[in-house]
Amino acid sequence: MLRQAVRGARKYQHVARRGSRAFALVAPRFLHYGGMKDKINFFEKTTPGSKHIRQIDPEAEDRAELEEVEAELAKINKDLEILQEGPFGPNSPFIRGLPEKERAIALEVIRKHEAEHGSRKSKLKLDDVFGDDLDTMLEEEFRGMAEEGENWYKNVDNKDSRRKVPRKSYEITPAETEHRPYVEKFNENLRFIANGTSDEARAQEVWKWYRRCKRIIPGFLRSIPADAWTLLWDSQAQESLPGAQVATHIKTLAEDATSIGFPLSTRRIISYIEALHVMGRVGIALEKWEAHQAGLCQTKEDLEAYWILGVQLFSAEGNPQRAQDIALAFLANDSSREPRILIPIITAWAEQPGKEAETKAWALYLQLRAFRDHQMTMNDYDTISIGLLKAGKLDLAIAVFKDMMVTGRDPAHDSTALYKAALGLAGNLQASSVSEQDVNRVSLSTLTLLPRRFQNRFFYASWMKKLIGMGEVDSAALVVELMYERGITPDTKHLNGIVAAWLRDGDAVSREKAERLGWAMVQRRIDSAWARIMVVGEAPKVDINQKQDMDRARMPKFMQRSMPSATIETFSILLLHYTRRSDEDMVKYLIKCLGDARLQPNSYFMNHLLYAELRKENIQALWRKYKSLSTVTQPDLETFACLWDCGKLQYDRSRTAFVADFPSARGLFSEMMRWFAQLPNRGQSLAREEFSKEFYDQIIRCFCLSKDLHGTLVALHALRAMFGFAPDATTVRAIVLQVARMAGVPANTPKRRLRRLSSTPRSKDNVAHVQRLVQMLTDRKNAALEARGQNLEGLEPDEQEQFLLEIMAELLRAVMNRTAQHPTRVEADIVTVAEEMAVSGIDLGSALDGDSQLF
Repeated sequence: MLRQAVRGARKYQHVARRGSRAFALVAPRFLHYGGMKDKINFFEKTTPGSKHIRQIDPEAEDRAELEEVEAELAKINKDLEILQEGPFGPNSPFIRGLPEKERAIALEVIRKHEAEHGSRKSKLKLDDVFGDDLDTMLEEEFRGMAEEGENWYKNVDNKDSRRKVPRKSYEITPAETEHRPYVEKFNENLRFIANGTSDEARAQEVWKWYRRCKRIIPGFLRSIPADAWTLLWDSQAQESLPGAQVATHIKTLAEDATSIGFPLSTRRIISYIEALHVMGRVGIALEKWEAHQAGLCQTKEDLEAYWILGVQLFSAEGNPQRAQDIALAFLANDSSREPRILIPIITAWAEQPGKEAETKAWALYLQLRAFRDHQMTMNDYDTISIGLLKAGKLDLAIAVFKDMMVTGRDPAHDSTALYKAALGLAGNLQASSVSEQDVNRVSLSTLTLLPRRFQNRFFYASWMKKLIGMGEVDSAALVVELMYERGITPDTKHLNGIVAAWLRDGDAVSREKAERLGWAMVQRRIDSAWARIMVVGEAPKVDINQKQDMDRARMPKFMQRSMPSATIETFSILLLHYTRRSDEDMVKYLIKCLGDARLQPNSYFMNHLLYAELRKENIQALWRKYKSLSTVTQPDLETFACLWDCGKLQYDRSRTAFVADFPSARGLFSEMMRWFAQLPNRGQSLAREEFSKEFYDQIIRCFCLSKDLHGTLVALHALRAMFGFAPDATTVRAIVLQVARMAGVPANTPKRRLRRLSSTPRSKDNVAHVQRLVQMLTDRKNAALEARGQNLEGLEPDEQEQFLLEIMAELLRAVMNRTAQHPTRVEADIVTVAEEMAVSGIDLGSALDGDSQLF
């Protein structure tokens, strides 16, 4: 086919021209030119009436095309000559690519070989290069392109017309056309995982498409290559995924692979059994563990993982004796193995009833300590003590916690030392020398003796604090029960910590326990308050609409005992809980109980009441509560932070809500400054430490929203003097917008139009103008610095802050001088505003000297 196309091209190559000249007139050629020496010249005009004539050569294009074709043919002939020489010819790319010396040697060898065996050169023709095979291939290719152009989806099943792209070893080839999109999506996610871009989202995505393909495509599992199983398994075994989800996915993969007879490695079998254990199917996990015991790969790592898993399974199944036998045999075979394998067995023995099981648990604990040679970690102590607490073995649990406290400090009261002293042993204690009979003979009460210096609430409080920090709130409640059993009354702050931790858990059971404990303490406080002041009649009873016949089985036992009295901290914890839940009825009832308990609210309690009103944007109620509570409660810095947050809503002129009773920005600033002045020196230092840049920005923003230039100037200097904060880029932006809005928006503009006007081109021009003023002031002060031989970068940080403060003050003074009816009274007005804001006597900067001409 290609030869026919080439012949057709040669036949008609002189017929078509590359292009035609616009408006060109070419004289026709005549056959009778005259004599041989006659010469004909051709001319053309741009237009018929044009006087500009130029000579042309009508054969120039034909000659150029002919030369181009001849050059291509010459190049092809040269390539054919090189091909005729063969791959080892003198002009072949291989020989020419060799270094000079090696090329000479190779040519000499080829020459000798041809002299002995004769030359095998054969002339290649065009037909030999473009043979029937190439014609057939091109014909099939063009036919496939035509069919695809007519109807692309009919060509999907035509395997001959599609170019086969090599697939990766982990990719799946779809058997049916309609299933191709699912398989390709699954392969795409596998490619991401294979390239090392696997994360939690990608693992979730590949699992989603795996489930879809398995549900829709028949025989999908049997089409998965071994490499795909590996990638899929590894992607679902990531530590970043939730533990329950990992267990579920691993179980599904293992069962799918087993269903098609795909062999699992020892590590995957162990992962499968661990997944069953995590899912709570301990019985099935034990059956699988027993079934795979004989067929395991005999590697050290796999064997250790297998036997450790067996110990965990038998311990979880409630068979600690079998778990102990396996563990001790496991440790006896290799002294380098970790004895931490005994920890779940100790917990399993503790969960068994009877004194014998308790003795076995303590004997195994002593063996663990002897194995580790006093190298127990904090995590080991925590795991054992929490397990014993949950199992109800409180005496053993406190002994373990005591060991953690005395390790390295008081070895005489260590459990190992007590055991050695009771039996008269000397030297280091060996694990093999610890026996259950000796522990039983000595008695646990002797071995778990708590030193007298630990018989106080502070020791138990440290334990409770540690447990609450670990999230073991129920275990901390068990410590409270242990305190009651040991005759130690817990302090109110200990129970407050448990109430707050239960409320942080968020589940219904924890919330119910927290509320019942908190209200029981409130009732105790009310009873003691009424008894102390000898009020006639019975103290009011707390009623929180809870059923009295609640299931008390899930409530800690100590909650049925006499509770310590609630403090204001208890009320604050309950208030925070109910305000976050927007339970206004319980908030009101809690305030009523606070009065019955004869307690005064503190600033923490007051602040949460104010924030509850702020979330509802009830400015009037917030200000009234502040005025009422501040007469009996000393505010703190957080109180004024809440008030300034409220002021941001009040002073925003685009809002329709407005409360007449709420003070202006000057009045609120005055309120804060009078509070600050009444604080003792320590209180002022604490307030300065707690004062933040965000709080500073909020105050300046409120003054800018109020369009109070005088108040903004005074606030800048006062906050610098009182709290050490100075303007930055955020402050400059707020002040620039304030000045620009005052110039661009008329004073009587309706509130509904303020936001629309702020985005008008005129408003943007005003902002740009004010920014130019700031730049002019900056350049002027930089010039003054340079005149003194200084620059801005060479100043100290405090001096740079003062530099920016002076620029903002000059800008505000320039605007005030420009807009005031009496510019000469501007400085006096600034002093008056400073007195109104309760900061008289501070340095307010110097007056302008002709700078009003900036405008």
